[in-house]
Amino acid sequence: MSASSSARSTTSSGSCSSGNRSVSNSPVVPRLSTTPVRDRATWIAYAQMACYAWFIYSFGATLALLRDEQGTSRSVSSLHGSLMAIGGLLGGLLTARAIDRWGRGRVLRVGAIATAIGILVYTMPGGLPVTLFGIFFAGFAGAFLLISINAFLLDHQGAAGPSSLTESNAISSFAGLVGPLVVGVGAATIFGWRVGMWAVVIALLVAEIIRGRNTAVFGVAGEVARHHDGRHLPRRVYWTLAALMCFLATEFSLTFWGADLLRERCNFGPAAAAASLASVTGGMLVGRVWGSRLAQRLNTELILKGSIGLALVGFGLAWGFTLWPIVILGMFTTGVGIGVHWPLGVARAVRSSGGLTDHAAAAASVAGSLAIAVAPFG
Repeated sequence: MSASSSARSTTSSGSCSSGNRSVSNSPVVPRLSTTPVRDRATWIAYAQMACYAWFIYSFGATLALLRDEQGTSRSVSSLHGSLMAIGGLLGGLLTARAIDRWGRGRVLRVGAIATAIGILVYTMPGGLPVTLFGIFFAGFAGAFLLISINAFLLDHQGAAGPSSLTESNAISSFAGLVGPLVVGVGAATIFGWRVGMWAVVIALLVAEIIRGRNTAVFGVAGEVARHHDGRHLPRRVYWTLAALMCFLATEFSLTFWGADLLRERCNFGPAAAAASLASVTGGMLVGRVWGSRLAQRLNTELILKGSIGLALVGFGLAWGFTLWPIVILGMFTTGVGIGVHWPLGVARAVRSSGGLTDHAAAAASVAGSLAIAVAPFG
């Protein structure tokens, strides 16, 4: 996906929000530049995406610990991941309509606060029904948060949208790297694993306080509906979404069951296995940092194809060996490869959507949720 084609696909979708930015005194983004403009609204979006990544990858690290605490089987424990995905699926189906009616800015705020509430419920010591409901609600609310952020960045940045989305995912990967480490350290100390999840709640609320009352720069009610004008996504978008589902299934199979893989095949302890999931998110951080730079210079389709090959090599190492250094190396290599799959996959879907930015981002979220729901049972 070249920068020029990205510019063509996002210029029309950004016209309404560009006008809105003039009202809210946000700087006008140069639509033909492939270098992201890092204004205040963009940094807030980056921060909240990082919060969501911290939650997702910390959640993967908590599954084995929660299973030990509740005394459940692996199949029962996997229901948490599936319910989170089902919540994300339902949220994804509703987000575009909610944005049309109430505006992207308001939906983003409600999604952030509701996600924090869901995380709090998940970490309550109330037994299996409570944790299942909490993670379902967090997944449902998180869809509103994530879809709004993805659509905003691609709309707001114009031709720099793919690079900006990859850059935001690089920052998110760093958060995802730290999150499992905090969970692992908490599990090995008196603080407990829940401290790693509570940090997300605090960060999400702080980001909303910093955002302030004015959410108009992220999109007001009606502007997306006027732009979409009743059109439907082109068929080519759904081929992109099918590939995106395969990408996400690989990523979340590793994050959900990577700790169990290390415990069973490499004889890691619970805390060490949870902390070692940072090898995946560390690889994703490297992949996204380099990917955001390469996306400013190279055809993003070429980057995406190369990353698929690298992920296949890494996955083979992680699955085919039992020596822990090789398994960790394989998980890291897979992380490098899959690091750009989501941002460039979403950017490809939006590029193919003919300007239906929010609907394409929502459809990508639905596809991702389906993949996450199925992946733990694969």
